[in-house]
Amino acid sequence: MNSFKIRIFEPSVPEYRVALFEGLANKYGDRIQLWSAPLTSAGTPSFPVENMFYDYSHPLLKFGPFHWQKGLSLNGLIKGDVIVVNGEIKGLSNLFYAVFAKLRGIRVIWWGHHWSSTSKMWKVLLRLQVVKLLIDVYLCYTVSGIEFLKHHGFSNKLVFATGNTINQLPIKKSLEYWNEEKLLDFKFKKSLSDKNLLLVCGVLREKMRLHQLFAAIGAQQLNNKNILVAVIGDGPEKERYLDAARKYNVNDKIIWLGAIRDENVMAPWFLSAKAYIYPGAIGLGILHSFSYGLPVITHDNAKHQMPEFEVMENEKTGLTFEENSIGDLSYKIGWLLSHEKERNEMSEYVRNLAFSKYSMDNMVANFVEAIEAAVK
Repeated sequence: MNSFKIRIFEPSVPEYRVALFEGLANKYGDRIQLWSAPLTSAGTPSFPVENMFYDYSHPLLKFGPFHWQKGLSLNGLIKGDVIVVNGEIKGLSNLFYAVFAKLRGIRVIWWGHHWSSTSKMWKVLLRLQVVKLLIDVYLCYTVSGIEFLKHHGFSNKLVFATGNTINQLPIKKSLEYWNEEKLLDFKFKKSLSDKNLLLVCGVLREKMRLHQLFAAIGAQQLNNKNILVAVIGDGPEKERYLDAARKYNVNDKIIWLGAIRDENVMAPWFLSAKAYIYPGAIGLGILHSFSYGLPVITHDNAKHQMPEFEVMENEKTGLTFEENSIGDLSYKIGWLLSHEKERNEMSEYVRNLAFSKYSMDNMVANFVEAIEAAVK
């Protein structure tokens, strides 16, 4: 079957998803469409996708904890075609169109998390029982998701993983631009040459737990480490984290850089840092940091982590600390900064891992594999 059509229903199209959809467009041409809302959850416009038909006139209408995506349709699709719906059970339109697609012989791919940092098991199991009745393929984000879904009754043939990742092309360009001479000049101008720079990057939300990092670097055992923390990002918890920096008396050790969208502007901060620290539930930021060769320190409780945590290999890709233990976080930061040889080995390992196993080409290929399986 090489003439089937594919229609993807997405709540929004953030910038980090564009490369995936462009890869799918290169594979399927005018047989694939992307329907989405005009705005992302951050309030920015959904990003355009080259070489793909996209329709961003489908906003989300919210009803308490639920939402409905306006104006979706199966018109133009026939038996044997495919829809890909976002794996959010609170999206009532997802359920509605999955039901009617099944009745019409249209294949249904459910794409999303199998588990997240805030998941409750009883809710997950209930969701899976509903989804199991409606779909042909479950496309989760990570390999650990496949094992989880198999354990909870999904056939091996129905479960695939995308290997969730980011677009690394801008990072590759930045790595080429920021040669040793430019980077040394950047460090001199920013007074970083003699500092142990730690990096945080992401939306400043509660799940980041940035206050734990401030408490850790304020600990007595790190007083002689000459630490500086660069925070890239903005968000609803910024004032709370500013208060935390004052509370733990580390104001002079924090550089607040705000939200930066230009990869080439972010790059020298990543390349100047010794480690990427994320005390809370880490997501795609782990692969962003790996691409720059940055070891990661994050907490060790997989149940309270995002699916991307599966790429973390303690003492190979960085270090994990006991969840919510400021003392252990402080110790792990100190250890990593004191062991240059091991840190350099981690750096080489994570860079190779990011550009081999977790490339965007692999993610596109995994997505294509799921689509092709759905129409067999």
